[in-house]
Amino acid sequence: MSELKKDSVERTLCIPLWSRAIAVKKLPQIMPDYDAVRLLHEMGETKPPTVLYNLECGALAGAIRQYDFAWEIREYLKEHPKAAVVELGAGLSCLRRQINNETNPWINVDFPDVIACREKYIPRGRLEKNVVGDITDHKWFDEVPFEQDNGVIFLAAGVLHYLTCDAVKDLVAAMADRFPGGLFVFDFISGKGMSGENAQIKMTDNAVKMTFSMENAEKEIPDMSDSISKVMVKSYLEGYPVEGVSYNLITKLYIKSKRDKFFIAHVEFGKD
Repeated sequence: MSELKKDSVERTLCIPLWSRAIAVKKLPQIMPDYDAVRLLHEMGETKPPTVLYNLECGALAGAIRQYDFAWEIREYLKEHPKAAVVELGAGLSCLRRQINNETNPWINVDFPDVIACREKYIPRGRLEKNVVGDITDHKWFDEVPFEQDNGVIFLAAGVLHYLTCDAVKDLVAAMADRFPGGLFVFDFISGKGMSGENAQIKMTDNAVKMTFSMENAEKEIPDMSDSISKVMVKSYLEGYPVEGVSYNLITKLYIKSKRDKFFIAHVEFGKD
């Protein structure tokens, strides 16, 4: 992407963007992201990082994560209809637009050049706010309109992978203390999955590497803070079933190969 620095974490956002755009045709049952198609066209992107993204399984990888997160948002809002929604490392996510949410405060946090792209290409909603910040610098906490009675749900899609283990622990612990009753949903990989994902990133001409993984998240996450009240871990690709979708053989083999590698964590913060 010409708007973003080469060899930066920000540039990796082209990976899920391409997946979601191709999924519009290949897997329209999985909450199609028409904005992804528009964004790539407007930014002058004419071909995906590798030919693998044209496969159904390549499209699935990006599309299903948006679906997983949308499911978590909807479930949380059933109990907390006035909650704020916060996307950490928002990239060019149009999740708010995908689920047509204009009723909840929605905060997007990311680096300056990414926020500049959001401001240029993605219209803000009525209660939506873009915040420039590094998620490891907790100053962005002050930008979240938090009231414990209303709640807050945080999302991190493809973000924590690039942090150190200590940075993730510090972030989770600080969030749990600052936002009691909140929910943090993020994807993560196992050590087995890290080498393969780093090889894929390298194929996109990006020198950034993933550094954070977990082997036993249901044990490791509670150790990050005494303020964590509940942890659930689901399969990234199968944990949130989609009605009406049928995958080809290659995609089925792909899903099977990732069962011990790709996950979604649902982390609840205890109330005061």
